[in-house]
Amino acid sequence: MLAKAFVPTLFLAVPTVGFAQAGVAAASVEGVWRIAEVTTTGANAATNASPQPSLIIFARGHYAYLSVTQPRAKYEAPKDPANLTDAEKIARYQQWNPFTANAGTYELSGTMLTRRPIVAKVVDVMTTNPPLVQELKLEGNTLWLITKSAAGQAPSETRFKLVRVQ
Repeated sequence: MLAKAFVPTLFLAVPTVGFAQAGVAAASVEGVWRIAEVTTTGANAATNASPQPSLIIFARGHYAYLSVTQPRAKYEAPKDPANLTDAEKIARYQQWNPFTANAGTYELSGTMLTRRPIVAKVVDVMTTNPPLVQELKLEGNTLWLITKSAAGQAPSETRFKLVRVQ
């Protein structure tokens, strides 16, 4: 009788163990991160060891990615907020342009991270671009996101070094 009760319990417990092991990688990237360094190889090789502010959040299969890509210029308050001049519009565009913002869902498969934007600052990012696939490496509180050049392009790689904020 005991053996008959044990067998169904074993089958119920095994999938639970499998799901827990599969979720270890996802749970380890969950949290709040910031970009601490960006390194690009290839023809445009460069390293930025003090990038502009950023915030990347991973939580329960969703992400939010906000990043300033270069210093942003300040602009004066408009003389007439309801009727901006061309110069005032250009100043606002120049401040808006070096900012990246998108959020959506993510999946981990082995060492590959796939992000699918649902909402983004730029419409094409959420409507016509393919999902963003990056290699992922986790070393303690450091997360590396690695983007490789597409097939047919000159070989290059961009490594984003993220450090855990929380």
